[in-house]
Amino acid sequence: MRTISITLGAFALTFLAVCELGLAYPVAGWAYLLVAVLFAVALVRPAPLRAQPIPLGALTLIVAIIATLHGVDWFTRKPFLRDLARVQVGMSEAEVRRIMARYVEGTGWPAAPNRAEAQASDTAPRDPGPPRNTSHPPGPGEFQVPNTLVFRHSNEAAFNSDWAIIAISDGKVTGVQFSPD
Repeated sequence: MRTISITLGAFALTFLAVCELGLAYPVAGWAYLLVAVLFAVALVRPAPLRAQPIPLGALTLIVAIIATLHGVDWFTRKPFLRDLARVQVGMSEAEVRRIMARYVEGTGWPAAPNRAEAQASDTAPRDPGPPRNTSHPPGPGEFQVPNTLVFRHSNEAAFNSDWAIIAISDGKVTGVQFSPD
């Protein structure tokens, strides 16, 4: 039974590491906690702790690996999703912009040149809203999703279409969605 638990824990930890490092997809803390508990149950026996230095050392090493995997922002997506999770339905547009201020606002995609709405948005005056720290604010020639705020965390090719899509109605958030690249 101990061997099975250690094997399952090793596979689970490998899977979580692949998600974090290989797929750049952050894993929830509860998943890491479950893996740590699985290893703890498998390694530590009901005996004096001084009598089991090797299992305790292995468990300490595993917990250190788990803490590193969970705690380090390996890619820009992880803090972006953490900040996006702070956006809640009912918040004002200003509150959303304050939370997402360090990210790029807008889709980054050029507007379709022959579409009527793209041409209308080229001539319509645009309220820039409060000052924001973005390297590419949405412009009139950029594709825009109606009634939404769109934020990106990177202009790098691997992540430039990771969108935080925040639906807005009457100045309030009505929905929050993440669309991965």
